[in-house]
Amino acid sequence: MSGRRSDRHYHYAMEFHIARKVRDRYQFDDALFGLTGNVIFANFHAARVFAQKVNLKRDLLNFPENAVKAAHLNAMGLIDEIMHQVVALYRQQRNPQAVAQALDWLDGRLGQPAVNQALRVFADEFPAVVVYRQGADVETYLRGTTEGVPNRQVVLEEMLMLWLSNLNPAL
Repeated sequence: MSGRRSDRHYHYAMEFHIARKVRDRYQFDDALFGLTGNVIFANFHAARVFAQKVNLKRDLLNFPENAVKAAHLNAMGLIDEIMHQVVALYRQQRNPQAVAQALDWLDGRLGQPAVNQALRVFADEFPAVVVYRQGADVETYLRGTTEGVPNRQVVLEEMLMLWLSNLNPAL
């Protein structure tokens, strides 16, 4: 699975979410991560390498049920891809400005400082590669763009995808 998608309104990559503390603990290869800081499983081998890195740090002798399976990772990545595709199709077919309008609504309802704080926390917990490896400041990242799309919108959509993933009992 490529983990990358683009549509006529968004051309940045969105991939599987991995928290900063998990990246730090398992020392994943940067090649597994896309621009947004999420994992790309370009092939089943990448998922196996990812699972192996996690499993090496776990006590599988005493707790074999804690083993991470590459097939499960691939399935999770596929579900994430499908969810992003649904949002992309909505933008294409119904409302190209949906995420921008959602941000405007949140800013108006909660206040931009509160929304920015939530985006900042998420962008720090699930950092883009430019933030995680290149040391860019989260504030600077949020003020910037990724392939022409404001990073506030990128982060909001990623937050939505992670929230939906966490609600999904299949994951």
